[in-house]
Amino acid sequence: YQNKTMKDFVAMVIGLPSVSGSKPVEEDLKAKIEAITQKPVVGVSVAWDFAEHEESVTKAIDEVVSTLDPDPDKLPVPATNPVRTKFLNTERALLGLPDPNSDSSVNSEPDEESDPIDSIMMNLRSSPRAFVVFPTQEIMEDSVRLVNMPKSGGQVGFEYEGAQGITLEMLEAEPDTVQWVNFGHTSTQEKALKLAAGFGIIALACLFWAIVFYSPYAYYVMTFNYENGRQPGFIVGFAFSMIVVVGNAIM
Repeated sequence: YQNKTMKDFVAMVIGLPSVSGSKPVEEDLKAKIEAITQKPVVGVSVAWDFAEHEESVTKAIDEVVSTLDPDPDKLPVPATNPVRTKFLNTERALLGLPDPNSDSSVNSEPDEESDPIDSIMMNLRSSPRAFVVFPTQEIMEDSVRLVNMPKSGGQVGFEYEGAQGITLEMLEAEPDTVQWVNFGHTSTQEKALKLAAGFGIIALACLFWAIVFYSPYAYYVMTFNYENGRQPGFIVGFAFSMIVVVGNAIM
C-alpha cells in the first residue's frame, strides 16, 4: 500500500462474449459489477477487436488527440541561398518529400471510400477482455473476491449476454509495460499453428542457406585437387568464406 500505481486500481474482466459495438457494453458491465459487489466502479474499458480497421481507428484517435492537445506552431523555414534552395527542391522532388511551406501534406483530403468512423465503431466486436477501474485498491480487491466467490451450485463469476463464468482478475503489469499492439484473443490452436509456421519458416531459411551459400563452398573444398600438398589460393578461399559470412548475416 506504500507505492500505489495504476494497476492497483484496475481489475481485468475475463470471459466476455463477442458483443457488438452498438450495445452499451461498458455501461452494462459497470452496472452488473456494482450490483454484484455493492461497490462503486469508476468506469469500464472494453478491449475492442479493431484489427481489421486499425488504420481508420488510429487515425481517428490521433485526430481527437490533436484537437485536445494541438501541436505548437511551426517555426518558419530559415532562408537559404538560391543554389542551396535549388538543391533542396531537387532532392525533395526526387525523394517525394513534402514541401515544408505547404499545408497540403497536413490537411490532406479524407478518403471518401472509407467508412465513417461512427459506422466502424458500431460494427466492432468486443474481445474476451475488459478493464474495470475502482476508486481504491481496497475496493478493487474486495470486488475481485466477491465476483469470483462461488455461488449456489458452484458457479463462479457472473453472466453477461449468455456467457457464463465471467470473472475478475487482478493485474501484475503496468499499462505502459504492455505491448498493446500484441494484446489479442488468439486461441490455443491459432498460437500452435503460428508457432509451427515459425519453425517451418526457420527450417526453410536454413535449407536455403545450406543450398545457396554453403553448398558451393563445400563442393569446391571437397572437389579441390590436394595432390602434392596443393591448397586453395587465398583469393578463392576468401571469396567463398565471404559467401558463407554473407549467408550468416542474412540469416
